[in-house]
Amino acid sequence: MIPEIALHKLYLETPTMLKYKRLLTILAASILPLYFSMFRYHLFGATLRVADLVCAITLLLTLFIFPKFYLKFFQFKFLPMWIIAFYIIVQGIFLDNTSSSIKESIQFLWVCFYLGIASIYAEWDSKAFYKWMLIFIAISALYTVFYHFSLGHFTRYKLASDGKYAFGLLSVLLLLKANGSAMRKDWIYFLISLIPLGLSMERKGVLGVMLVILLVILTHIIIAKPKLKGVIIFLIGFSILLAPSILSQISHFIDIKIYESYFLDEKLALFTSNMHRESLLINAYQIIRDNFFFGIGADRITEAMGRFYADQRLNNGAHNFYMDMSVKYGIVGLFLHLFWIGCLSLLSLASNRFTVNLLLFNLYCLFVVTFMADGQAVLIVFLFSFLNPYLFEHNSHD
Repeated sequence: MIPEIALHKLYLETPTMLKYKRLLTILAASILPLYFSMFRYHLFGATLRVADLVCAITLLLTLFIFPKFYLKFFQFKFLPMWIIAFYIIVQGIFLDNTSSSIKESIQFLWVCFYLGIASIYAEWDSKAFYKWMLIFIAISALYTVFYHFSLGHFTRYKLASDGKYAFGLLSVLLLLKANGSAMRKDWIYFLISLIPLGLSMERKGVLGVMLVILLVILTHIIIAKPKLKGVIIFLIGFSILLAPSILSQISHFIDIKIYESYFLDEKLALFTSNMHRESLLINAYQIIRDNFFFGIGADRITEAMGRFYADQRLNNGAHNFYMDMSVKYGIVGLFLHLFWIGCLSLLSLASNRFTVNLLLFNLYCLFVVTFMADGQAVLIVFLFSFLNPYLFEHNSHD
């Protein structure tokens, strides 16, 4: 394994190399915002996402211009990535689901390769990376607003698909930028971003922003009054002591919900989002319980959900990243993912890179995927801040 080094320093910063680095920094910063956009088109029965095209161009240009950047994936902190990919393939072989597992492992590596390469450009010029990321997220969000306005939809942008997630991400990044800045205009930009977020009525985005606002306030209180740390540690410890009782109550609650699910009004659930989502969560729990350690395999969740419904239009994932992962890969697969991000966090902490803003963004990413269905864009959100700890360093090469 190669030790952790600043790979961008392996190349001389000639005018030509600087030009390529600046271009690729912009491209790398645009990819996550493009995944959270409506820039996707249906051609010959397939969906073409601009994000995938830009990602492929970025990875290929990096390979040709800065091939040594790919040494990153042989550093020690990327060892769990290869273990997870290997686990997915082996699981597929044992479950007679080889083709789907190979596709899933390629998708997983695709996401990790993008995030790994993007982190090199963010390390080189995090200020530019952050700026361009905000610009492209704003473009994605505004396009979604204008598109829906043109159709007379002024709230609840349901046609946006993954594009509706851009609003919460934009507000959080602007909030964290303002939190680390003394400039009033940054707070003004954040407040303005709350307008499209409110119009979108995207609950996970609104809840995520509210969580980060509360945590920002809490961190400022702790910094101003350090003695309050003891109170917070006491409350956390007290919560841990209450955990067995809380888990017992949750288990009883789930048993009641499983019983109620036998009498689900499917016609009503088909048009009532909350009822349908609750039903999916309960059914996913039952699938996980019956396939606890190793899951059912990739691309099988809708098939497994089918046995719970007469109306097959209700078949879907759990709309919860952690439960979807547990359904597919079992508790072993979910543990491997969580173990990796835990190791990445410890490495950031050891390198004195673990700022308050990075911690808050980590918590936002972990929280918001709780309400998002499993997919490529959601996997990027889950891993983004952990594989790109340089985002809030604000160094510049201008």
